[in-house]
Amino acid sequence: MIDFLVVGAHPDDESVVTGLLLKAKKEGKKTGLICFTKGEAGGFATKEDRVRELKNAAELLELDYFKHLDHPDAGVEYGIEAVEELVPLLREASPQVVLTIHPDDYHPDHVAVSKTVDRAVFVAGLKKHSSDDKTWHPKQVLYFSLDPRTNSQRPDMIIDISDVYEKKLEVVGCHQSQGIAQFVELSAKQMGMLGGFEYGEGLYIRQPFRLSDINALLSQNKIGR
Repeated sequence: MIDFLVVGAHPDDESVVTGLLLKAKKEGKKTGLICFTKGEAGGFATKEDRVRELKNAAELLELDYFKHLDHPDAGVEYGIEAVEELVPLLREASPQVVLTIHPDDYHPDHVAVSKTVDRAVFVAGLKKHSSDDKTWHPKQVLYFSLDPRTNSQRPDMIIDISDVYEKKLEVVGCHQSQGIAQFVELSAKQMGMLGGFEYGEGLYIRQPFRLSDINALLSQNKIGR
């Protein structure tokens, strides 16, 4: 069973939640990543380069579960075929928390992946949709945003990643062909400022956040001084 599973569209999409994955590993949790495309449409590198970069990032993250799918970059389609492909992977990984792209992001692939994940999560919990009656239900589905141009909402929660920030930069550096280091640094500083931390990562909630232990509320860091 995986504790945290990230589902993205392109190699480097995971960069905005790399700190969360690193913190999870630091605390002995199991982490995973599913990437839908090889990133061949970006124009800055070959498909082989992008695959190698994501593999290097996955190794630095010490992922417990990693699947790199081969949907066409800039051509990911939301439909039953994509859902049917993702459902057995979700059941195989059985993550407690799924993290995927916010549906208001600008890239059509991001929107398609977000919709696919939402439907696959639902279908994976249906007993009648399983040949062996095996079902799976996550505790939470959370969302991350890759671009504020179309998603102007403020995050619902901020994760303090200050203690793993330097390692995050190292992982992000694996995606050298994309030149995203400056964007990632700016985002981490902005999210940190919102949360009252040095560096942070933002997450969004589209369904009520479920807590069985109210002590989790007492562990939240107070914003401000």
